[in-house]
Amino acid sequence: MNDLRFTELVSAWLDGSLSETESAELQTALENSADRRSDFVDVCGLDADLRLMSDVPCQHEMQANACNDRPVVHSLAIRACKWGLLAATSAVLLFAIGYGIGRDRNSDATQHLAMSEPASTPQDETVESGCAVLSRVVDAKFPGDTQYEEGDSLQPGQFKLLSGAVQIDFFSGATMLIDDAANVNLISSWEAECAHGKITMRVPPPAIGFRLNLPEMKIVDLGTEFAVEVDGDDSSLHVFEGEVEAHVPGSQMQVIREGSSLKKSTDSSVVAGVSTPANFPSVEEFERRREEYYQQKTKQWREAMNKVRSHERIIGCYQFRRWPDKKWDRLVNNFAIPKRRYSHGSAVGARWVEGRWPGKPALEFKSPGDRVRINLKRTKYQGLTMAAWIRVDGLDRKYNALLMSDGYEDGEPHWQIDQSGRLMFSVSYDRSSPPGGRTDNGNRQSKVFYSPPLFGASDRRWHHVAVTFDARTSEAVQYFDGKEVSREGSDHHHEGRSVTFGTCEIGNWGLPLEGVPFPIRNLNGRVDEFLIYQEPLSGDEIAALYELGSQ
Repeated sequence: MNDLRFTELVSAWLDGSLSETESAELQTALENSADRRSDFVDVCGLDADLRLMSDVPCQHEMQANACNDRPVVHSLAIRACKWGLLAATSAVLLFAIGYGIGRDRNSDATQHLAMSEPASTPQDETVESGCAVLSRVVDAKFPGDTQYEEGDSLQPGQFKLLSGAVQIDFFSGATMLIDDAANVNLISSWEAECAHGKITMRVPPPAIGFRLNLPEMKIVDLGTEFAVEVDGDDSSLHVFEGEVEAHVPGSQMQVIREGSSLKKSTDSSVVAGVSTPANFPSVEEFERRREEYYQQKTKQWREAMNKVRSHERIIGCYQFRRWPDKKWDRLVNNFAIPKRRYSHGSAVGARWVEGRWPGKPALEFKSPGDRVRINLKRTKYQGLTMAAWIRVDGLDRKYNALLMSDGYEDGEPHWQIDQSGRLMFSVSYDRSSPPGGRTDNGNRQSKVFYSPPLFGASDRRWHHVAVTFDARTSEAVQYFDGKEVSREGSDHHHEGRSVTFGTCEIGNWGLPLEGVPFPIRNLNGRVDEFLIYQEPLSGDEIAALYELGSQ
């Protein structure tokens, strides 16, 4: 299509004289050409200036079929006039881009970036294939084994909530609040369906054109705040701010404005009414409930941790509690009872951030200097357990430290995550009979115990990890989210061995061995709890620690 023909079609469209065939021709041009859409955006900018110059009302109202899958023009009170011609173009194009063509923005942007960015291999980058982010969760329960956390990316498909409340932020910019039981189908960044439940939508200007489909109604947002309720055969719409288009089968499209509502069921006609904001979740109520929920969660967790820190076998209970009333915030207390003042940790570089939930502090490790130094002395034990809540933001190093003893001397442990996402645990021992094993430095040997790959390159979810080691048998068992993932013994086990800690670091390696490969092993992520026991715990005890921290 040449420029002249394109201009003729746009002019006819604005005049209201566009035939059905011409309309299809224009729509095809818009869908198939990024340049045409770019021209539309330029016209919109020009029109915005002209609109400020003119108060002349438009005279011609455009009509369109709202149920057509293509991005078409809907009644936006667009009227043609001498000064309103470009104004009409702007309104039409803004809506067309937001409502339909906006669905192609991701692919257009991807093509543009592909041409302007240096080429990279699939291993170099993580591709986001979702359509929304679960930004807020308040005491939410999901069906079966489904678990979601704040910050999770949501893929297109069914999203079911049994109880509680959640906030979903679509990539288009629209926000959805769901309160209590609901069944929603996420179609794309620009569209969703509600089969059951109460939903409040907030659609800012960049997301104009977002569509929400109900069993008896299709809604096209024009930049507003509205709510819907679906209960069996009944569907209702309530507009709190701005306006939306409501398309009911068998009826003409209606524009529902602020303060109005519309109800439709399969056995009755459309009924107009007054909106009832109090019956739907609001941002203010949502935030109030969220704050109360997490305050109670923190209180319950601290009460439970009082029992944990009193455990007769615990020697390190680092809860990562920040003391905001103190100027010195580098202290990481060891809350284990009896108190061991010498074993309090000192944060170096790492900064305080949000932990597993709002109100629960954590330390974030990013740079090679970030670490928490602790000293548990060189007391010898017949075994150990280490258990931690961590969030891995990236596997930047060949080996990524969880806890590393400074010198890796006789009986000292190393606990890490390798670049493939496997937990790896080892204890350094002086070489003795039987011979064999890997030599780390001089006369040392160690057996490295690996788990299967557990972490992705950018997992960014909180997980509970644990390892137990029995020096009497040289058996190591590793756990992930309360479940055993590996169990292995050592081929060079020797009677009479023990384990000890000495000076260690959480999230880094303070004194790498001379000549050791990959000496920089800082963690890229967060830690908000680290427990150390002087004996191996059972699988049931590890599962109990996971349940305590995940509820």
